[in-house]
Amino acid sequence: MKKISILAFALALIANSALAFNNFGHQAIASLADKYMTDNAKAEVKAILKSDMIRTSTWLNTLRKKPGLAHTNGWHTTTLDANGKSTTTAANDGVVELEKAIAVLRDRANQSDSLVQASLRTVIHLVGDLHCISHIYIEGNEATKGFNYKSWNELTAEGKGFYCSKTFDASWYRLWESRFAGRYSFFTPQYYGDDIDLFANEKKAEYEKGTPRFWVENVGEDVVRALETFQPGAVVPVQMTERQETVHNRCMAKAAYRLAALLNDIFK
Repeated sequence: MKKISILAFALALIANSALAFNNFGHQAIASLADKYMTDNAKAEVKAILKSDMIRTSTWLNTLRKKPGLAHTNGWHTTTLDANGKSTTTAANDGVVELEKAIAVLRDRANQSDSLVQASLRTVIHLVGDLHCISHIYIEGNEATKGFNYKSWNELTAEGKGFYCSKTFDASWYRLWESRFAGRYSFFTPQYYGDDIDLFANEKKAEYEKGTPRFWVENVGEDVVRALETFQPGAVVPVQMTERQETVHNRCMAKAAYRLAALLNDIFK
């Protein structure tokens, strides 16, 4: 058996963490959604995808890197109006593209197999993306499009007279993309999904309701609350940052429950 050094193992974990949300987070959401899908919905989805949801959950991240498809970058985010309402009809906006894909799936008998497959892949990915706080923009609030802030970590050694503090640059985007999911990169997607389920399951019936417009407005409320603490250039104690993990986990759980409910309805 080939040996691996502790340093090499640590570096591997760091490398995995850098892509944790884009891959691992989506896979965990897909795994948890699968847990609550009906047998009929599971069978229909598998037949259309010719694969499972976990393997195809990151398809849009690959698609946008292909020549001529850079416009799909906009599909991963959505913009709310200044009042936090989803009123956009703009092409290449995430919620608009999600609605288009849902419409194709509901009319799948009249659509080509390739379009139905692409639309299902789009739905699986975008329901996850539109529950990520850094993917929700609010008109008139430039901070929602990303900024850097200062994270402050205070360390003390009780009884030894030792005191040390460190302030370092942090990113709003990376806070929600990789900070929390990244620390669980050694989990399987199924294990991470189950862990999130334990955290949020008691409110599953409440969370799975609504339409895509309602969902993004719901996440928008979390955005506004988070921005009461996080602002460009603000100094935020790391302990306060850690409290946001409950918000992150709740958003992931909502994405999974809503994806399952949506697919159960489409493929009933």
